[in-house]
Amino acid sequence: MRMLVWLTAASLALCVAAGPVAGREVKMETRVALQDHSEGSIKQAIREAFEISVRGALAMGLRHVSVDGARLLSDAVVLALVATDEVDDADDTRYE
Repeated sequence: MRMLVWLTAASLALCVAAGPVAGREVKMETRVALQDHSEGSIKQAIREAFEISVRGALAMGLRHVSVDGARLLSDAVVLALVATDEVDDADDTRYE
């Protein structure tokens, strides 16, 4: 009986260790208030929202960030990002 328990525990440990490793993905939105609707104020709000989101992603251990969209509301800017801990080669759009 003791051997059966040991074999079951060992096989479960192997199944867990051999399972596929799935990357984490987080979708986040950051809202930053606007002073006014001037171009400079909007750019500053987007920059601030991006910096806040990137700091949050890095704090969670997520190293790859992509912008999913941005919205301009009457009193704020909302920036949507997707952060992951693995890079997708198909979406790699580097120009050299």
